[in-house]
Amino acid sequence: MKKVVNLLLITAPLFAVDLIFFGGYILTMDDDQPVVEAIAVESGRITAIGTEQNIIKLRDWRTKIVNLQGKTLMPGLIEAHCHPIATAVLSQVVNISGFTYNSRAEIMATIGSAVKNASPGKWVLAFGWDPVLVKDLRNPILAELDSISTEVPIFILTQMMHQAFVNNAVYKAAEITRETPDPPGGGMFLKDDNGNLNGVIYEFSALQHILKKMPKTPQGTAELLLNLQYAKYAKAGYTSIAALGPVDIAGYPLNFMANLSRNANVPVRSFVYPLKKQLDQSKWPSGYGNDHFRIKGVKLYMDGSPYTGGAAFAEPYLNTEVTLKRMNLQPDHHGKVNYSEASLLQTLTKYHNAGYQIAIHAQGEIAIQMILNAFTEILKKYPRSNHRHRLEHNALITNNQIIQAQKLGLTLSFFIDHVYYYGNQLPQIVGPDRAARFMPLGSAFAAGHKTSIHTDNPATPVDPFRVISTAVTRKTRNTDVILGPAERVTIDDGLKAVTINAAWQLFEDDQLGSITVGKAADFVLLSHNPLLVNPENINNISVLSTWIDGNKINTSPWTWVNFKLLLLIIIDYIHIVITDWLNM
Repeated sequence: MKKVVNLLLITAPLFAVDLIFFGGYILTMDDDQPVVEAIAVESGRITAIGTEQNIIKLRDWRTKIVNLQGKTLMPGLIEAHCHPIATAVLSQVVNISGFTYNSRAEIMATIGSAVKNASPGKWVLAFGWDPVLVKDLRNPILAELDSISTEVPIFILTQMMHQAFVNNAVYKAAEITRETPDPPGGGMFLKDDNGNLNGVIYEFSALQHILKKMPKTPQGTAELLLNLQYAKYAKAGYTSIAALGPVDIAGYPLNFMANLSRNANVPVRSFVYPLKKQLDQSKWPSGYGNDHFRIKGVKLYMDGSPYTGGAAFAEPYLNTEVTLKRMNLQPDHHGKVNYSEASLLQTLTKYHNAGYQIAIHAQGEIAIQMILNAFTEILKKYPRSNHRHRLEHNALITNNQIIQAQKLGLTLSFFIDHVYYYGNQLPQIVGPDRAARFMPLGSAFAAGHKTSIHTDNPATPVDPFRVISTAVTRKTRNTDVILGPAERVTIDDGLKAVTINAAWQLFEDDQLGSITVGKAADFVLLSHNPLLVNPENINNISVLSTWIDGNKINTSPWTWVNFKLLLLIIIDYIHIVITDWLNM
């Protein structure tokens, strides 16, 4: 036996590895070596890439060999902008999305049924109100929601999460009266001509005021829902997500995001941009965290959604049936910004000088130009190389603004799903010329930007290959319409927008985003090679598995971590029941 062991030791390679992939297409997203035959992994890191013949020599008796069998391996995908907590919690509320429903009658019946079945003390939270996609979906008025119930708080959130409709029970529960001032940051409790609350809550700072008053999802439940949502991202091919502005639906969100990151085999890495108050309260510096949870910067909102009239456009919205009747806008509406020039300059300067990366929501040209002007002044006075401050969404950013952002070192992330889901309606909202340049991804790449694309989930469903396909084809949903063909990008650029470019935006390009020696072994295994399929069929590519640090991720809900979280929920429930019984 001793002789056998000695023989094994002598014949084993000097530097044997844990894991080898070969036998398929390996797309590295590294321009120095775009395609390789095989890769080797040791201790969660990529240690070698090259020919199958050379890499196989690195194996020993303990090496796991993965034959790709003609499938395609890529770097793990990166969701550059999403809201995982909101998605997790909203998965449990009333779904009224225009992706699901086709009429107002169906939606109102669904809300009415939820109110009828609501437990005492519970709110009815409905998500997905979308008059752009549902043609007859006129906005509800306060009296209509009060007619459904004056006792059960009804909170109806729009699909893009920038507006809500409520009944008086919500105002009562949230302690909002006609004298309550609008919160800073552009939010408004809208009123009628007589100065009375009219049931409309506008923009995020006002929405947050109400969300804080809602009954909180217990932390254990929230953690379980969030971990399940993480698994959904992993199942879709994402190994990393950027969580921008985590909502306070379930208590203080940063703590339980950090808690989940400490679990073994966490499904995704999360890079977080808290809201101002969250970041200030935490006092966590940029870079705080670990390999699976890290604070990156701060999330700000400069304007709102194009589908609530919140985007601050240079030219007014068109006066059409869509804008005037379904979106309920006033004629020649332009949208508005959430900051004055002075307050914007002050806020940006604060976080810039504190060393944070700033990610700021901006859809319209007016909003974007104010940001560019502010950063021009800030960077002249307080130069900071390689800051990579982010402009988020960028619906109607102009070519001049794209170039100006490049010169200032600002990076762009595009919400390209606007083209897919809303492209057929956009000519009725902004006109055909502006619709053709909506989300001008091609112009950004042409200007030299390392741009990314995202879903803004839950605003649109998780599906990276739908997003890539839209960037490449510019086709709108369920039609053959190509919206702005000049803004199409190559498949390679589309893939880079969810891998190496997104990693670069996150300051993680030395660790993630490409299959390069020394980087983390984060991979996604695909059914087909995206570079070889017809662009029309990119969205049909299936994700077969995801890997983080060389470990295959279990995307099943039946994991040990989820089981432990479920046990804690049960124990907490039993404790509450016993306590209530003893106090009777």
